[in-house]
Amino acid sequence: MGAISIREFQPDDIESFHALHDAVFPPVPFEEMRRWMARDDVTAGVAVQDGRIVGEIPLHIRRFVLRPGVSVRVAFEHSVCVDESMRGEGVGSRIQDAMKQFIRDRVEALTVYRGGERTAAYNHYDKNGLTDCCYMRGWVNSAPESVAEAIGEPLDAPAIIEREQQFAASFASANAHAGGYQQRDPGFYEIAFMQLEAVELGGEYAALAVEEEGRPLGHCIVRLIEGQAVRVLELAPRGRDLAMAARLLRGVCALATDRRVAVSVELHDGGAYTPVFEALGFRPQPRGNMIMACPLDWERLANIVWAPQSELSTVRVRVWTPQEEFVAHEPGGEPTREITVEMKHHQAVRWLMCRLNLAPLVAQEIVMIRGARPGDLEALSRAIPFSAWEYQGIDHI
Repeated sequence: MGAISIREFQPDDIESFHALHDAVFPPVPFEEMRRWMARDDVTAGVAVQDGRIVGEIPLHIRRFVLRPGVSVRVAFEHSVCVDESMRGEGVGSRIQDAMKQFIRDRVEALTVYRGGERTAAYNHYDKNGLTDCCYMRGWVNSAPESVAEAIGEPLDAPAIIEREQQFAASFASANAHAGGYQQRDPGFYEIAFMQLEAVELGGEYAALAVEEEGRPLGHCIVRLIEGQAVRVLELAPRGRDLAMAARLLRGVCALATDRRVAVSVELHDGGAYTPVFEALGFRPQPRGNMIMACPLDWERLANIVWAPQSELSTVRVRVWTPQEEFVAHEPGGEPTREITVEMKHHQAVRWLMCRLNLAPLVAQEIVMIRGARPGDLEALSRAIPFSAWEYQGIDHI
C-alpha cells in the first residue's frame, strides 16, 4: 500500500469520495453528492492512498452570527468518515491539520455540530483544538394532543422558498437579541432543504405561518418524517412575541396529533423561547449536541468581534494562552500602554466567539490581566461581550 497524502478535495475525487460516504452514512444519490460538492461554498479535506479516498471531512462555509450585528465566516465540518481499515491511525487529525491551512484565508474558524461528550468522535475534535461554545438539550412533547390548536394548512418547501424574504425578516425580528445561528442570506432556505444532511435524513419540510391583514406575525418550520416525531427546526415569532410563539407551537402540536407522533426540538437552557416549550408540556432530556469552534486566524477574528472602547483606544491588548499568543486590539497609532489577558485555550476560543463573560472569571482568578488599570476589565468585557445564542435545528449539518 502506498503512502497517504492529505489535501483539499478535487472534482475528480467525487466517485471515491461518494463511495466512502455511503459506506458510513445513510446513502445519498451520486448526482446529489456531485451537485453538493460542486458548490462554491463547499469543499473538503481528504486523505488519499493509491488514488482512493480513505478519509474525508466535508466543509460547508457559512456566515455565522456570533452576536447581534456581528457575523463571521466559518467552515462547518460534517459527515466525517475514515475508511474502517485506517481508523485509529490519526488520519482524521492529519486532515484537520491540513484543513486549518488551506481554508485559513477563506474563513475565521472551523466549526462543527457535535454530541456524545464521552465518545471517541467528540475527543477527536477536542484534541484538535475545537472548543465547546454552547450546549443544546433535546426537549420532547409525547402528548401533543393536550395542547394542540390547529392554525391552518402547512406550507411546503417550495412555498417557504417563495416567501423567503418574509421568513428571513420574521426570523431577524425574532432573534435580533442573540447569535448562534447561520445568517439568513438570500437563498438560505433553499440551501437548507438541499444540503447533505437533509438528503441523508429524508422526510419533508413544512411551515406554519400566521398573518393578520396580510402582515406576517411569525412562522415555525418543521421536518416531517413518516412515523417519527415532528421536529421543530426554526421558530420565529416577530418581535420575540411569546404568545405568538405559543400559538405557533400549538399548531405544530396539532400537526403531530394528526400524524400520531410526538414533537421534539433542541434548545438552549437560557433561550428566549425555552420557557414557552416547557409551559406547553415539552420535557428536557440530558444535554446532547454542542457547537464547537477553533479560530484559524485569531487576530482577524478578534478584529471582527472587537467593539471599540474609548478607554482602550490607545491600548494594545494582547491575549496569552499556553498554545497561542495574539493581539486582540491594536491602536491606530503608537500605543500608550499594553495589557495582556492571560487565559486557557478554551477560554480564548469562547471569548472570541462571544461566549465568555470575562469579569466573573477575572474575579475568580481563572483569567488574569497583566498591566490592567481601573476600568480596563469593564472595557474589555464590553469590547467582546458575552452573547445569548439561539440554536436553530434547520442550520444543523
